Amino acid sequence: MPEPGVRVLGRACDVLDCFTETEPRLGVADIRARTGLPATTVARIVSTLLQEGLLVREGDSYRVGLRVLVWSAPARSGSSLLGVARPFVDQLRDVTGESAGLYVRQGASRVLVISAASQHSVIYRGYVGQVLPLHAGAAGKCFMAFDEDALGTALDAGLERFTDATVVAREELDRQLAQVRERGWAFTESEREVGLNSVAAPVTGFDGRPEAALAIGGPSIRLDREEAERVGPIVAATARAIAARMGHVPAEEPADV
Repeated sequence: MPEPGVRVLGRACDVLDCFTETEPRLGVADIRARTGLPATTVARIVSTLLQEGLLVREGDSYRVGLRVLVWSAPARSGSSLLGVARPFVDQLRDVTGESAGLYVRQGASRVLVISAASQHSVIYRGYVGQVLPLHAGAAGKCFMAFDEDALGTALDAGLERFTDATVVAREELDRQLAQVRERGWAFTESEREVGLNSVAAPVTGFDGRPEAALAIGGPSIRLDREEAERVGPIVAATARAIAARMGHVPAEEPADV
């Protein structure tokens, strides 16, 4: 028979396993029905998971907390995508001179799973495991532009304003996403942090939707609109090269990389 601590851990996992992409929010009654655990046991486990940040309460329902998303980054570190993408991220940093990174989507958030810091003195400093919103920033726009589920999830979560430049109106968001689809890459200015701009492109998966988003970020004094027009196609070509190396799209060498 399992030790008490192991048994409790197993039951906590059973509770967390109840939450899925199609049912991200559940009430206590839903959790009881799915696990078959007694009401007192469910209440005790849910209370502990809340304290540890593994669950978040929203009214009478619960959802998985962002702490779980942070753990997902190292969990993905051995994936083939990360192994393939790492040299491309480093190369993109060297070619553009700006910090480069690869993001994967988790619900209404994006998680940085590869980071390559710029050699400039004034740079964007991201870190592996960093959790950021989809709607603010070029990488998130790539997920929303090419994946209806990502867009719907972001809208359901709400378009929080971070700066005066954050897009919170649906009409403007739709206009920007159409532009991303038209040119194949995204450029955003000061949407999450004043003075921080970014350029990103989708890394297409087998189903045609983004498996990841490749991005560079830098201060607006360097990464302005003119510079974005120059490096945008490079970021997009590099993202396609990653997808090709994964076998998702026909092989194509990235321009100037």
